[in-house]
Amino acid sequence: MPDYFAILTLYQVHATAEASGALTADRDEVAAHALDRVAEGFLTAIERAGWAGLAAEARTARLRIGRQRLRRWEMANPDIAALLRRKARTAALG
Repeated sequence: MPDYFAILTLYQVHATAEASGALTADRDEVAAHALDRVAEGFLTAIERAGWAGLAAEARTARLRIGRQRLRRWEMANPDIAALLRRKARTAALG
């Protein structure tokens, strides 16, 4: 089951950056840590095993897999993703 709180946090980071007028590249840079946290949540326990000891390239490859799974989850659950995005925008706008 996805970590809805982590996904909401990611969407809030994006919404806050967007509300501030940040450029897309800046928004992505600001949200990178939150995206990595969400991506890790989409990895299996086996894929997360030994995370601290992995080389940077191996971590990057696994995070890419996690991001792909997040995108597939968003496509498979558009209503939930939209609800979380609306909540994030509302929170960002105060």
